[in-house]
Amino acid sequence: MKAPALRPGHQHPYQSAIGWGLLLLAVPLLWWVSHPSRQIVVDPAQFVFLHSLVELAAVVVSLLVFVTGYRAILPARQGTVVLLGVAFLGVGLLDFLHALSYVGMPAALTPNSAHKSIFFWLLARLLAATALLAYALLPALPALGRLHRRLALLAMLLLVGLAAAIGLAWPERLPALFVEGQGLTPLKITTEWLIIGLNLATLVALWRRRAELVRECVMALIFTVALSAVSELFFTMLGVIDKDGANVLGHAYKIAAYLYLFHATFNEALRRPLERMEAQHLREKLVLSAAPDGVLWVHHSGTILMVNPAMEAMSGYPRDELVGRNVDIFLPPALRARHARSMRDYFTAANARAMGSLDLRLMRRDGQMLPVDISLGHWQDENEQHAIAYVRDLTERKGFEESLHHRATHDELTGLPNRWLFRLQLDQALSHARRSDRRVAALFLDLDDFKTVNDSFGHLAGDELLRHVSQRLRSVLRESDTLARLGGDEFGILLSDLGSVDEAVSVAEKLLQSLDAPCRLQNQVVDIGGSIGLAFCPEDARDSEDLLRYADLAMYQAKRAGRGTYACYSAQLDQHAHENMQLHARLKEAIHRGGLRLLYQPQVDVRSGAIVGAEALVRWTDELLGEVPPGRFIPVAETTGLILPLSDWVLDTACRQIAAWSGAGTPLRVAVNFSAQQFRQRNLPDKVAALLQRSGAQAKLLEIEITESIAMVQPLLAREQLDALVALGCTVALDDFGTGYSSLAYLKALPVSKLKIDRGFIKDIPHDLSDVKISRSIIALAHSLGLTLVAEGVETEAQLDFLREHGCETYQGWLFAKALEAGEFSARLHASSGPP
Repeated sequence: MKAPALRPGHQHPYQSAIGWGLLLLAVPLLWWVSHPSRQIVVDPAQFVFLHSLVELAAVVVSLLVFVTGYRAILPARQGTVVLLGVAFLGVGLLDFLHALSYVGMPAALTPNSAHKSIFFWLLARLLAATALLAYALLPALPALGRLHRRLALLAMLLLVGLAAAIGLAWPERLPALFVEGQGLTPLKITTEWLIIGLNLATLVALWRRRAELVRECVMALIFTVALSAVSELFFTMLGVIDKDGANVLGHAYKIAAYLYLFHATFNEALRRPLERMEAQHLREKLVLSAAPDGVLWVHHSGTILMVNPAMEAMSGYPRDELVGRNVDIFLPPALRARHARSMRDYFTAANARAMGSLDLRLMRRDGQMLPVDISLGHWQDENEQHAIAYVRDLTERKGFEESLHHRATHDELTGLPNRWLFRLQLDQALSHARRSDRRVAALFLDLDDFKTVNDSFGHLAGDELLRHVSQRLRSVLRESDTLARLGGDEFGILLSDLGSVDEAVSVAEKLLQSLDAPCRLQNQVVDIGGSIGLAFCPEDARDSEDLLRYADLAMYQAKRAGRGTYACYSAQLDQHAHENMQLHARLKEAIHRGGLRLLYQPQVDVRSGAIVGAEALVRWTDELLGEVPPGRFIPVAETTGLILPLSDWVLDTACRQIAAWSGAGTPLRVAVNFSAQQFRQRNLPDKVAALLQRSGAQAKLLEIEITESIAMVQPLLAREQLDALVALGCTVALDDFGTGYSSLAYLKALPVSKLKIDRGFIKDIPHDLSDVKISRSIIALAHSLGLTLVAEGVETEAQLDFLREHGCETYQGWLFAKALEAGEFSARLHASSGPP
């Protein structure tokens, strides 16, 4: 639908033709009446009748101009149009007085005369000419209020009343305008020419402002002024008797001018505003039709009076089925009575409601319930209450909100509830359990060696594994159980309404069994497994925070127990966790404040008994905790990240001691244990080289002790870094050989020059035949590979004899000495008779 455009100006070819015709006809007519010999005298009785009829028409047209101007609506120049209308009220009244005082009419207060009637005539003509000139010259005045309109009307009535009083009561006191037997006086003719001059000035003004006044029927105004001027020309040619042809023609042209003025004011005050209102109505209709929201116009009775196309599409009803129906058509039958009461309450105390205050559901024609938002407005028309409702379809927004809510509460990768939602459901389950005396179990599942999968196959494969695991876990749980991904490879399971602990343990076993079957990733079979920790309410905790923390502690206990199993929380786990927290804080402080000591255990030649090396061993005595064994604080350092600064301190201290012994003339090889985390640092060889240079220690006197676990985590990186360290001049020893995989592949792949037999195989020699056989095999293997041996934990002469008999080169243990301070070790070193 296209809104109609307003016409830029009012154009009527017939009216223009008539106007031009009258102006052209005026030329011969003026010539005809210009000579007295050609004047036609009209019968006085007929003339009075015709004059009264013409003046009555003039008065009526003037009053119509007044009414249309005074009541103008939406004109371009409303204030100016109002003033013109008021002025022509005065013109009409003066024309009426002119007709009333004309010769042949009953006497009005005083005997009528041509002089008396001409006085009112000239005043009417002067007022009309002045008003038209002002209308042409004045700019667009603002709309006049009711008070200003009434004041202008009062002023005009007072002026006309004053003129009426003078002209009717005391006409003889006025200057002569017509003399019987002589005709018009010079004053009258001069005044007529003044009026003609005003009209000509108005024509010039209208012509110059024709572009501005194009919407105000400028041509009709031009014809009005031009015909008025012609009318006045005829009245300058009156003969000795004023009832001649010039008088008749002058009145005829005056009536023609008034008709054109009425046409102009009617167009400006009524016709064009009505067109504008119609255009505005069509624009509003177009806006409503194009509006994306549904629009309903509703009577206070609930009857639908109007709907727009969007409402038709939204509801599924065509317009004909909605208009005239009650608005409760959009509600289920069960809600219609309540809606009727709500609607009555609304119209009783109607107030506007913006979008967002009402969130409802609209029933479509097909019965589907549509989420909508409604904004309401109201008005009163002829004591009838009406409301307009803007109805917005929220289907898309609701879907978007649900999507956002799902993303905020669920894991994007697996689609499982996330930690926040799991915590919320756990809180709800605990609240219900407190009321029903039932148990709730929180299970914390962590996949074993998931990092290895990510490192070996990439993160995309790791993501695929997580999705696969979540499906397996979900398959063994009840519908009422909650499975959530808490982050990384951690899953949370919520079991509610449990009768006993055994029910949760049974579920944990099923969960672990579901992970037994291998998974295929990138055409390769990958074994997966997990460790589960369990905590119960009310036995272990009554709030979600503690329950999850205890399940986490139990999970780590399951990992320490060998992985692939489950563990239930116990109070000892919490105590152990608190001890670890305290241990971590104290160890961190000890590293930064120099609270650690580095001792050295001699490594002795089996045959000669001379000290040939040492192993650097860190010891810690804390002010609060006392003597803390390495087996207690080293694991805490590894799990909390303190192992790196601790290892850096050990290596720095050992290198400085190597340099000190070399400077004292007793150079000695020192073995330093390296952690797996150190080998994850790609700049490890550079750090060792820089430390050797800074301390002045020789690389050949630094022995790198590693375990098989270092080689297993990242074998390629470990090989690369060990080769770089050996290239510096360092040697490599494989510690605890025989306790792990004891893989010959690692011995072949890594640049190892020394094996260390674990103390577990030495302590029961020679009584335990199994240990004897294992130790003998390790010694034979090392010799066959050209590697030297160090036996750890030698405490008896029998053990030393065994090592000497089977060719083990070196040993360390309490049989010779415990780990010693650097000073005491130096004294032992000087006293040793063996070669350094």
